[in-house]
Amino acid sequence: MKTKHLVFVALFAALIAVGAQIRVPIGPVPFTLQMPMVLLTALILGSKLGALSTLVYMLVGLIGVPVFAGSGGIGALLSPSFGFVLGFIPAAYIAGIGVREGQPFHQSLINTYLALIVTFIFGIVYFTFIMNMVIGTPVGLIEALMVTVVPFIIKDLIVGTLTVMFARVLKARGILRIAH
Repeated sequence: MKTKHLVFVALFAALIAVGAQIRVPIGPVPFTLQMPMVLLTALILGSKLGALSTLVYMLVGLIGVPVFAGSGGIGALLSPSFGFVLGFIPAAYIAGIGVREGQPFHQSLINTYLALIVTFIFGIVYFTFIMNMVIGTPVGLIEALMVTVVPFIIKDLIVGTLTVMFARVLKARGILRIAH
């Protein structure tokens, strides 16, 4: 791996961390700018470097740096919303596939929407597990869906679309050639 790739991985991990700090607490899963930053990371860096950047972000948070939405440290594993952070890694990989050379806009959009679905799946499953098995507050799948996904789905679809458009503008201006 080239030095410039490591620099971009670190830079975009930092951007995800910044996105996590811009948050509006509206329940157990806060509204943050993490997801658009994860998508932008993937759409700029591609699958492998995008996934690596999200992994670096997660590991930095788990060692204690307060980069998550509200905290940092190994205790974040017990947060009901940590499943979303886990979902960022495969989501970045999937969204990053959408920026391969010659990829049409609609394919990038489909990959981005698939990335959102993967993140939602990780988030809802982890939320349900932590609430039921660790915290001891019984939550059904439908209730968990209403808390973790429904309030965010429209916002995330719009932001996902805008992020794809923004990444395409950056690509047209040459920034994607710098990252690869």
